[in-house]
Amino acid sequence: MRFLTEEDLRLLYRNAPFAEYHIEPGTRLTPGGRQFLNDRGIRVCGERASARPVAVGNAQVAGPLLTTAPTSPASSHELLALRRAQSIFLSTGAELLDCSVVTAGEVFELERLLASAAAGDFTREPECSACTGINAENAGELLEDCFEVTGFHAQLEAGKEIVWLHGLRCELRCLEAELSGGRKRAVRTIINRLSQMICRAIGGTVCQRKD
Repeated sequence: MRFLTEEDLRLLYRNAPFAEYHIEPGTRLTPGGRQFLNDRGIRVCGERASARPVAVGNAQVAGPLLTTAPTSPASSHELLALRRAQSIFLSTGAELLDCSVVTAGEVFELERLLASAAAGDFTREPECSACTGINAENAGELLEDCFEVTGFHAQLEAGKEIVWLHGLRCELRCLEAELSGGRKRAVRTIINRLSQMICRAIGGTVCQRKD
Protein backbone atom coordinates (compact mmCIF):
# COMPACT_ATOMS: atom_id res chain seq x y z
CA MET A 1 0.00 0.00 0.00
CA ARG A 2 1.39 3.41 -1.01
CA PHE A 3 0.43 6.53 0.93
CA LEU A 4 0.21 9.92 -0.74
CA THR A 5 1.41 12.68 1.57
CA GLU A 6 0.81 16.42 1.49
CA GLU A 7 4.35 16.89 0.16
CA ASP A 8 3.67 14.52 -2.75
CA LEU A 9 0.48 16.34 -3.71
CA ARG A 10 1.98 19.79 -3.20
CA LEU A 11 4.76 18.94 -5.67
CA LEU A 12 2.27 17.63 -8.23
CA TYR A 13 0.08 20.71 -7.81
CA ARG A 14 3.04 23.07 -8.14
CA ASN A 15 4.10 21.45 -11.42
CA ALA A 16 0.57 21.32 -12.88
CA PRO A 17 -2.41 22.73 -10.92
CA PHE A 18 -5.44 20.44 -11.01
CA ALA A 19 -9.01 20.48 -9.77
CA GLU A 20 -9.76 16.75 -9.56
CA TYR A 21 -7.58 13.84 -8.44
CA HIS A 22 -8.03 10.17 -9.32
CA ILE A 23 -6.49 7.77 -6.80
CA GLU A 24 -4.44 4.89 -8.22
CA PRO A 25 -5.24 1.33 -7.09
CA GLY A 26 -3.26 0.42 -4.00
CA THR A 27 -2.82 4.08 -3.05
CA ARG A 28 -4.34 5.93 -0.11
CA LEU A 29 -4.25 9.52 1.08
CA THR A 30 -2.69 10.47 4.37
CA PRO A 31 -4.77 12.85 6.54
CA GLY A 32 -2.42 15.66 5.57
CA GLY A 33 -2.74 14.82 1.90
CA ARG A 34 -6.54 14.75 2.06
CA GLN A 35 -6.57 18.08 3.91
CA PHE A 36 -4.34 19.60 1.22
CA LEU A 37 -6.89 18.61 -1.44
CA ASN A 38 -9.84 19.78 0.65
CA ASP A 39 -8.28 23.19 1.29
CA ARG A 40 -8.03 23.76 -2.45
CA GLY A 41 -11.48 22.46 -3.31
CA ILE A 42 -9.98 19.55 -5.26
CA ARG A 43 -12.37 16.66 -5.79
CA VAL A 44 -11.10 13.18 -4.93
CA CYS A 45 -12.55 10.67 -7.36
CA GLY A 46 -12.80 7.16 -6.01
CA GLU A 47 -10.20 5.46 -3.91
CA ARG A 48 -10.02 2.74 -6.58
CA ALA A 49 -10.03 4.90 -9.69
CA SER A 50 -6.96 4.90 -11.91
CA ALA A 51 -4.91 7.99 -12.47
CA ARG A 52 -5.10 9.27 -16.02
CA PRO A 53 -2.73 11.61 -17.88
CA VAL A 54 -3.96 15.11 -18.65
CA ALA A 55 -2.63 17.71 -21.03
CA VAL A 56 -0.89 20.73 -19.51
CA GLY A 57 0.24 22.94 -22.34
CA ASN A 58 2.05 20.59 -24.70
CA ALA A 59 3.02 18.13 -21.96
CA GLN A 60 1.31 15.05 -20.54
CA VAL A 61 1.22 14.72 -16.76
CA ALA A 62 0.06 11.52 -15.07
CA GLY A 63 -2.13 11.64 -12.02
CA PRO A 64 -4.28 14.79 -11.71
CA LEU A 65 -7.27 15.20 -13.99
CA LEU A 66 -8.42 18.70 -14.88
CA THR A 67 -12.13 19.34 -14.88
CA THR A 68 -14.50 22.23 -15.43
CA ALA A 69 -16.19 21.63 -12.07
CA PRO A 70 -13.45 22.24 -9.49
CA THR A 71 -15.70 22.46 -6.46
CA SER A 72 -19.33 22.42 -5.40
CA PRO A 73 -21.47 25.43 -6.30
CA ALA A 74 -21.36 28.32 -3.86
CA SER A 75 -24.28 28.64 -1.48
CA SER A 76 -26.50 31.70 -1.78
CA HIS A 77 -24.91 33.06 1.41
CA GLU A 78 -21.39 32.61 0.02
CA LEU A 79 -22.34 34.31 -3.23
CA LEU A 80 -23.85 37.28 -1.42
CA ALA A 81 -20.75 37.64 0.76
CA LEU A 82 -18.46 37.45 -2.27
CA ARG A 83 -20.54 39.97 -4.24
CA ARG A 84 -20.45 42.36 -1.29
CA ALA A 85 -16.66 42.07 -1.15
CA GLN A 86 -16.45 42.70 -4.90
CA SER A 87 -18.44 45.92 -4.55
CA ILE A 88 -16.14 47.11 -1.76
CA PHE A 89 -13.08 46.38 -3.91
CA LEU A 90 -14.58 48.35 -6.79
CA SER A 91 -15.39 51.40 -4.65
CA THR A 92 -11.95 51.26 -3.01
CA GLY A 93 -10.25 50.98 -6.39
CA ALA A 94 -12.12 54.06 -7.56
CA GLU A 95 -10.91 55.98 -4.48
CA LEU A 96 -7.34 54.83 -5.03
CA LEU A 97 -7.27 56.25 -8.55
CA ASP A 98 -6.64 59.67 -7.01
CA CYS A 99 -3.46 58.59 -5.21
CA SER A 100 -2.07 55.55 -7.04
CA VAL A 101 -3.25 54.37 -10.44
CA VAL A 102 -1.00 51.31 -10.18
CA THR A 103 -2.48 50.20 -6.85
CA ALA A 104 -6.00 50.92 -8.09
CA GLY A 105 -5.38 48.65 -11.08
CA GLU A 106 -4.16 45.88 -8.79
CA VAL A 107 -7.28 46.22 -6.63
CA PHE A 108 -9.49 45.96 -9.71
CA GLU A 109 -7.61 42.81 -10.73
CA LEU A 110 -8.14 41.31 -7.27
CA GLU A 111 -11.86 42.05 -7.64
CA ARG A 112 -11.84 39.96 -10.82
CA LEU A 113 -10.22 37.12 -8.89
CA LEU A 114 -13.06 37.31 -6.36
CA ALA A 115 -15.51 37.05 -9.26
CA SER A 116 -13.67 33.95 -10.52
CA ALA A 117 -13.83 32.39 -7.05
CA ALA A 118 -17.56 33.06 -6.91
CA ALA A 119 -17.92 31.22 -10.22
CA GLY A 120 -15.80 28.28 -8.99
CA ASP A 121 -12.82 29.06 -11.22
CA PHE A 122 -9.59 28.73 -9.20
CA THR A 123 -7.14 28.57 -12.11
CA ARG A 124 -6.00 32.17 -11.61
CA GLU A 125 -4.23 33.50 -8.53
CA PRO A 126 -2.67 36.89 -7.74
CA GLU A 127 0.99 37.33 -8.49
CA CYS A 128 2.97 36.64 -5.34
CA SER A 129 6.62 37.64 -5.35
CA ALA A 130 8.37 35.83 -2.52
CA CYS A 131 9.17 37.99 0.49
CA THR A 132 10.22 37.36 4.09
CA GLY A 133 6.90 35.89 5.21
CA ILE A 134 4.92 35.02 2.05
CA ASN A 135 5.98 32.69 -0.75
CA ALA A 136 4.57 30.17 -3.21
CA GLU A 137 4.40 27.51 -0.49
CA ASN A 138 2.18 29.42 1.95
CA ALA A 139 0.42 31.97 -0.27
CA GLY A 140 -2.84 30.00 0.09
CA GLU A 141 -2.65 29.66 3.87
CA LEU A 142 -4.22 31.88 6.51
CA LEU A 143 -1.33 34.03 7.74
CA GLU A 144 -1.22 36.71 10.41
CA ASP A 145 -0.87 40.35 9.37
CA CYS A 146 2.77 41.25 8.84
CA PHE A 147 2.36 44.06 11.41
CA GLU A 148 -0.41 46.06 13.04
CA VAL A 149 -1.66 49.02 11.00
CA THR A 150 -2.10 52.03 13.29
CA GLY A 151 -2.66 55.78 13.21
CA PHE A 152 1.06 56.19 12.63
CA HIS A 153 0.75 54.51 9.23
CA ALA A 154 -2.31 56.58 8.37
CA GLN A 155 -0.20 59.73 8.69
CA LEU A 156 2.46 58.57 6.23
CA GLU A 157 2.64 59.93 2.71
CA ALA A 158 0.88 56.78 1.48
CA GLY A 159 -1.43 56.75 4.51
CA LYS A 160 -4.72 56.70 2.60
CA GLU A 161 -3.52 53.88 0.39
CA ILE A 162 -2.37 51.87 3.41
CA VAL A 163 -5.64 52.34 5.29
CA TRP A 164 -7.79 51.45 2.29
CA LEU A 165 -5.80 48.30 1.58
CA HIS A 166 -5.95 47.34 5.25
CA GLY A 167 -9.73 47.80 5.14
CA LEU A 168 -9.96 45.42 2.18
CA ARG A 169 -7.85 42.87 4.03
CA CYS A 170 -10.07 43.07 7.12
CA GLU A 171 -13.16 42.61 4.94
CA LEU A 172 -11.66 39.48 3.39
CA ARG A 173 -10.66 38.03 6.74
CA CYS A 174 -14.33 38.16 7.74
CA LEU A 175 -15.32 36.69 4.37
CA GLU A 176 -12.76 33.86 4.57
CA ALA A 177 -14.38 32.55 7.75
CA GLU A 178 -17.67 32.07 5.87
CA LEU A 179 -16.26 30.13 2.92
CA SER A 180 -15.07 26.58 2.33
CA GLY A 181 -12.90 24.57 -0.04
CA GLY A 182 -11.33 26.31 -3.01
CA ARG A 183 -13.10 29.60 -2.33
CA LYS A 184 -11.56 29.80 1.12
CA ARG A 185 -8.08 29.27 -0.30
CA ALA A 186 -8.67 31.77 -3.14
CA VAL A 187 -9.59 34.47 -0.64
CA ARG A 188 -6.53 33.64 1.47
CA THR A 189 -4.25 34.25 -1.51
CA ILE A 190 -5.85 37.67 -2.02
CA ILE A 191 -5.46 38.51 1.69
CA ASN A 192 -1.76 37.68 1.51
CA ARG A 193 -1.34 39.69 -1.67
CA LEU A 194 -2.92 42.69 0.07
CA SER A 195 -0.41 42.28 2.90
CA GLN A 196 2.40 42.53 0.37
CA MET A 197 0.80 45.62 -1.20
CA ILE A 198 0.57 47.28 2.22
CA CYS A 199 4.25 46.53 2.89
CA ARG A 200 5.14 48.02 -0.47
CA ALA A 201 3.14 51.18 0.24
CA ILE A 202 5.09 51.64 3.49
CA GLY A 203 8.60 50.56 2.61
CA GLY A 204 8.88 50.28 -1.15
CA THR A 205 10.89 47.13 -1.80
CA VAL A 206 11.65 46.53 1.89
CA CYS A 207 9.60 43.74 3.50
CA GLN A 208 8.02 44.98 6.74
CA ARG A 209 7.23 41.58 8.24
CA LYS A 210 8.68 41.01 11.69
CA ASP A 211 9.75 37.41 12.44
